[in-house]
Amino acid sequence: WYQRRVREAVVSTQSTGDSFKCCLDDLFQCFVNPDKMRAYFNGAADVDPRESGKFSLLGGAISGSYLEIHPSDRIQMHWRFKDWPAEMYSSVTLTFKDTGTSAEVTLSQVWLRIRHFVTVARCWSRSTVIIIARWWD
Repeated sequence: WYQRRVREAVVSTQSTGDSFKCCLDDLFQCFVNPDKMRAYFNGAADVDPRESGKFSLLGGAISGSYLEIHPSDRIQMHWRFKDWPAEMYSSVTLTFKDTGTSAEVTLSQVWLRIRHFVTVARCWSRSTVIIIARWWD
């Protein structure tokens, strides 16, 4: 019982960020523009970029919905892996910043279970950030 309860415990927040040599709007569009997202994910993106709009990436491996979209500033969404229980979502906030020489995105993700923490971190760093970075850096 104890091991199962620890494995199901919730990690409150995961935060990460990265900088890209591009303008702020181009970076923001990577997360809301259906054509750009399909290009980044080799066609494996179905995106309805509006508040309460749904998205599905990588053949449905990742899905969710946009909660708030503030152009070139912030995106809030519910996000989940396909193999998570149907009612389980994590809350993600992407915050964008123009540094003058580059654009930065900071990710904050809450309500992750410990057993999913490493997989989610790997997904953001290896999949999303690398896919976007190869276009500008």
